[in-house]
Amino acid sequence: MGMIEELVEYSKLAWDRGLTESTGGNMSVRIDANTIYITPHSSIKHFLKPKDIIKISLDDRVIEGDGEPSSERKMHFLIYKERPDINCVFHVHPTYATAFAVSNERIPINTLPEAALLLREIAYLPYRMPGTQEFADVFTPELKAGRDIFILQNHGVTVIGKSIKAVYEKLETLDFVSKVVLTLKMSGEKIKEIDEKDVKTFLESLKL
Repeated sequence: MGMIEELVEYSKLAWDRGLTESTGGNMSVRIDANTIYITPHSSIKHFLKPKDIIKISLDDRVIEGDGEPSSERKMHFLIYKERPDINCVFHVHPTYATAFAVSNERIPINTLPEAALLLREIAYLPYRMPGTQEFADVFTPELKAGRDIFILQNHGVTVIGKSIKAVYEKLETLDFVSKVVLTLKMSGEKIKEIDEKDVKTFLESLKL
């Protein structure tokens, strides 16, 4: 499977699994130091096809593709420029994680071993108008600190990583643990996190 096909498949999977809605969300993958593939503006990802993907430089020059690139591409550009180790960016609106973005609460990731493993420290960013340079710039300090998961107040989430698969794994785990926690909250049950020492032992056993 080529890079474009993989981006399309995982973008469709995110939509089909309810990790974004309607025309919401935008996804990209790095081609080289200065070029990426990105999804088009205002597209329903379930219907995405390889021909819809746009090749664009990090200085906002469209190289291939007939559509308009995502309106939030400035965020993608900044992430790739700040983090040469990053090869994929997914920005989406998953229901349960976005509920935390709207309530401005922290997600207790130590509720599940998988979440403790994949999510680790999450950055919580203040609201900025989507698509603006101000929106992109708010990521900078946390990118420099090495964060890979961002909860965007009253907006959604952005997840970044070294591969499309790695990003998707973190994204689905993030929304799953959010769903578990919110289900417990709604039922009035207490949320019990795994002891920090047990989390540390678990991670050390995996040599992480």
